[in-house]
Amino acid sequence: MFTRRSIRTTLAILLLASSPAVAAEESRSADFFVAPNGSDAGPGTQERPFATIKKSRDALRPRIAAGLASGVKVYLRDGTYRLSEPLVFGPEDSGTEEHGITYAAYPGEKVVVSGGRPIAGWKRGEGEIWTAQVEGVAEGKWYFRHLYVGSHRAVRARTPNQDDENPCWQLSGADLAADLSRYTLTLPGGLLGDWSNPSDIEVMVAGNWAINRLPVASIDREKGMVVLAPPHAAGHSAICPGPGRWCFFENALEMLDQPGEWYLDRRTGLLSYWPRAGEEMSEAEVIAPVISRLVEVKGTPEKPVRNLHFQGIRFEHTGLDLPDGGYMGIQACHCVTGKDWKRPWNRVPAAIRWDYVEHSSIEDGAMAHVGGCGVELVTRCHDNLIQGNHVFDVSGNGIMLGGPTTEAEVPKRNRIANNHVHACGVEYYGAIGIWIGFAQQAVVAHNLVHDLPYTGISVGWQWNPEPTPCKENLIEANHVYDVMNRLCDGGCIYTLGFQPGTVIRGNHLHDVHRSRYAQGAPNNGMFIDEGSKGYLFEQNVIYDTSAELVRFNQCARDWHTWRDNHFGEAAEVKESGKETIANAGLRAPYCDRLGQGDD
Repeated sequence: MFTRRSIRTTLAILLLASSPAVAAEESRSADFFVAPNGSDAGPGTQERPFATIKKSRDALRPRIAAGLASGVKVYLRDGTYRLSEPLVFGPEDSGTEEHGITYAAYPGEKVVVSGGRPIAGWKRGEGEIWTAQVEGVAEGKWYFRHLYVGSHRAVRARTPNQDDENPCWQLSGADLAADLSRYTLTLPGGLLGDWSNPSDIEVMVAGNWAINRLPVASIDREKGMVVLAPPHAAGHSAICPGPGRWCFFENALEMLDQPGEWYLDRRTGLLSYWPRAGEEMSEAEVIAPVISRLVEVKGTPEKPVRNLHFQGIRFEHTGLDLPDGGYMGIQACHCVTGKDWKRPWNRVPAAIRWDYVEHSSIEDGAMAHVGGCGVELVTRCHDNLIQGNHVFDVSGNGIMLGGPTTEAEVPKRNRIANNHVHACGVEYYGAIGIWIGFAQQAVVAHNLVHDLPYTGISVGWQWNPEPTPCKENLIEANHVYDVMNRLCDGGCIYTLGFQPGTVIRGNHLHDVHRSRYAQGAPNNGMFIDEGSKGYLFEQNVIYDTSAELVRFNQCARDWHTWRDNHFGEAAEVKESGKETIANAGLRAPYCDRLGQGDD
């Protein structure tokens, strides 16, 4: 944890670094420059910058291979860098402990790495609808499920509308054939519309703690029956479609009936959009995603990527196609891959993925307008830092750490700190703000996490008290609130499995909601779930929850150590836990730059 002295020192360094003299000195010391209006045929100097990040990476490789005599910095100038394929970094792009490699936004400038393509040529259509012809769609070369207009994610045309008094319908039945050959849903009569493209429609069906997004094959309006497209799988009974489950349908032109909605006709390539109030289509920036991943950093067991840093960069505009048979959720954006819900599971991919990466960082940037998850550190990622980032408008999980189950590959000693994570789970409501699977000595500290459909921070990935490589993690001084806005069976903090030495300390947890569409178990400040054992809980503050402040399932309170926690009525614990509250959340200078959210 930072001391007051170290915080003052950090602030002084940051203030000095932001001065014109230092900025000018840094610009002279940069090794390469990149600008959207540059040329890859040039030398990559400040006067003649490269045009692409990929070119700067390739230009650095001979220097790295020859041995670095000093650290290397690549400055990205103001503007948007559009990708048609992911940027891939390998062991040959590594720095050393003494001389790191840094890709950084030029001081004071906004740099966006985008996986999207602008849509132009808008024309006024019928009524309030505007249309644009999108090249490549009718030919089957391009299709997208996400659209970003200005700083907002547009809503894929749906029914019922998300702001209706009743934004979901209840299923009256669901039937999966024993041989998995046919899957049907039924609804009360009169709800299903006369939609012209049933095979392009998706249905979202909410479960207890995860959701399903399933493609439609055909619709029988008279019977109120929806036939789902194969292949089919048998999901977990608490999540899969069934009578009483809430649902909505999306992606038909006939559903486009209010501002902010859009529809793409796969057959003709015609994109239709109803502008929101104040949007002028002659001026609006409309972006459709081309790729689902922006950056992949991948080493090997023998040669991990080391000392590679990304600073001040915004990563935006990715999409994600549904797999065949759709998405049948399990938990935390993991999903069924076989014929039933048992492992192995797949998971929603992230815009940024790291495997076999050490002593590297992503700092002071953003992950936004993302069609999958934000960032994931997966296989044998050690001693890395994710700090000072703004993570929002993400379809899935915000930040993910872990995945492998073996001691040799589990991530160790990674730090996730001072990030502002909110508005995740936009599409996959079972998403987590910050998810820690199997990990050792992870530190999740001073993050601001809020506005989520499910859980804020989750740690652990084993549903029994048997030993795993997961241990000695620290969840400390986070401010988590306004969670569980859609689903159930979670909370501000959620735990799983035996984790000796794990500490959950000094967190400020409040405003845990209960949606009328939540079906099943309660929502809590902390949900200590199956097999959770061996933790220390101390100096946490919890109030204003829809059910018990702390709940246990297939574990017990006395499996853990409890010290000086403040659980109770808001007025009481805000006073008794005021030191925890004052310390939790973003610290200087991040609280000024990233904001403190809305209490």
